[in-house]
Amino acid sequence: MSIELYKDEQHLCLKFDTFFQGTEVPCNQFLLVNDKWGVLLDPGGNRLFSQLTAEIASYCPPQRLKYIILSHQDPDVGAGLNGWLLITDAVIAVSELWVRFIPNFLMADLKEERVMGIPDAGVELEFGNASLQLVPAHFLHSPGNFHVFDKTSGILFTGDLGASIGPERENITSREEFERHIAYMSGFHKRYIPHSSACKRWAAMARTMPIRMIVPQHGARFSGEEAVSVFIDWVEQLECALG
Repeated sequence: MSIELYKDEQHLCLKFDTFFQGTEVPCNQFLLVNDKWGVLLDPGGNRLFSQLTAEIASYCPPQRLKYIILSHQDPDVGAGLNGWLLITDAVIAVSELWVRFIPNFLMADLKEERVMGIPDAGVELEFGNASLQLVPAHFLHSPGNFHVFDKTSGILFTGDLGASIGPERENITSREEFERHIAYMSGFHKRYIPHSSACKRWAAMARTMPIRMIVPQHGARFSGEEAVSVFIDWVEQLECALG
């Protein structure tokens, strides 16, 4: 099942969030399509592969995927890469820190041209008539971590930052909803993000960007100016594992 995050005549952003089973942590996967070319964000593990392949086929055939972007190295982000390597020609984009770890997800040979190391400062990628800005979000929670800003839709995909488990609402749009939602986020962030200095750097960067929506890899999204602003303020003041 897909949730349409953004759509115009040329550009489409989809969220998939119903593929988890049993005790697995619920994860979101994302497909962006522009001018018949696609980008897959954080495609997940092996057990999601066949379901996600079937879901995206009606929007973008796998042969038209240009990039598969991993926000960080966790298995719930990219453990299913082997299947995607076999059925697509997509380039895998991941932090330079994690390039040498990618073969551990694969049975097939990984050719050098199939992986792109993202430099620490980030990079801009083009697909179709659109561009994506891969912005540094290091130590949130991985030392090699990137968020993806889709300039067309104004959506910032934030990986594990903003993750929630079992939220009451799928879409947070107001300060009041956000205050109730904190209970579903705080435990994870206080344990998995090492230090508040990384949060403050991220918040300063985020305030310079024209963000319309923030969408984490787990749980609910934050839509509209009020919810986005409140979320950034919350991250800036977050108390983390080591201070």
